[in-house]
Amino acid sequence: MRWPELIGQVERLSARQAIEEPVAGTPSARRGEGPQHIEPADIVLVEGHLIFGNKDLRTLLDLKVYLDVDTHERVLRRMLRDTQNGTDLETVVAWYRRDVSPNFPQHTEPTRQYADLVVPYDQHNEKAIKIITAGIKALLAERN
Repeated sequence: MRWPELIGQVERLSARQAIEEPVAGTPSARRGEGPQHIEPADIVLVEGHLIFGNKDLRTLLDLKVYLDVDTHERVLRRMLRDTQNGTDLETVVAWYRRDVSPNFPQHTEPTRQYADLVVPYDQHNEKAIKIITAGIKALLAERN
């Protein structure tokens, strides 16, 4: 993870400045993904399973939501995503066993302590969506 670059992007968006994504030198840029101009908006949404692990980034976030997804569901989603992208199942399983399984409890799960809201997710959760929506509206109202 290139924390300084991500933090800089979030800071610029929060300061109502446009950014270019992906940042030069990132894996996305190396894959040849062309830059995308992103204009600032009233809400900056940062998504990822490691983002709460960085204190500097956490301090920039007004609302931190941790989706607590069932282990089996996480595995199935990853398997479907990676095999649909052309990776054979054997490679996906080996990578999961080597990297994902041992690293989730060490790097991702502990960061839930930094969340403002932990949402249990095993299916569409309409109540949680309403609570998050109300919280975002309240934050926006406070700014104005």
